[in-house]
Amino acid sequence: MDESSNLVDPHLYPLRMSFRDALGRFVSHPRVNEFQTRLLGRSRLEAHLNPVAARTFAALPVGTVVDIGGGTARSRSMWPAEWTYYSIDPDARVLEVESVGKPIERLVGDASALPLPDNSADVVLMQCVSHHLDDSIWPASLTEANRVLKPGGSFIFLDGVWRKRRWFSRVFWRLDAGHYPRTSGELERAVAKEFHILETDRFNVVHHSILLTAQPLP
Repeated sequence: MDESSNLVDPHLYPLRMSFRDALGRFVSHPRVNEFQTRLLGRSRLEAHLNPVAARTFAALPVGTVVDIGGGTARSRSMWPAEWTYYSIDPDARVLEVESVGKPIERLVGDASALPLPDNSADVVLMQCVSHHLDDSIWPASLTEANRVLKPGGSFIFLDGVWRKRRWFSRVFWRLDAGHYPRTSGELERAVAKEFHILETDRFNVVHHSILLTAQPLP
């Protein structure tokens, strides 16, 4: 055991946990999260995501996209108005966010039990979500993404990765509402169990990030 752990008063542990839970509740609020993602380089993430989305709808003028953990549904702007867009989030507060512009179907639901039928989506998008999912929900969410995708559909995955040596990234992870950042290898191996990875893009914002484009395995 790390000797430093003996310096922590065990009576303070519940207080530390309750503070972290309260902080997580605050930063996960849709409006706060929107501000946080802008601060963490949302525009740079979108610069990598937009071309991937554009290639998808260029080949398929009308379709259905499912945004897992869609939050404020900011990603709706990437898809044509003719596309059906589902934003699925476990936080019911997203229902209070006013929709403007293109139509949005907002659903409250869990990533491990998507409220949609099999083979109903042309695209499943999962961005900046996996670090919110613990080790039981994370693989189940990939199974669900595979389930709702049509054969030959596209799975688009984007998230920051855990790098111990990147100290300022570690600082921001401690402030994040998600407590389960994973290494690039862990993320890729998990995705590869459900999908055939076609393209991999790696880049740095505040966190080192990985963008995967894949298709469901049979």
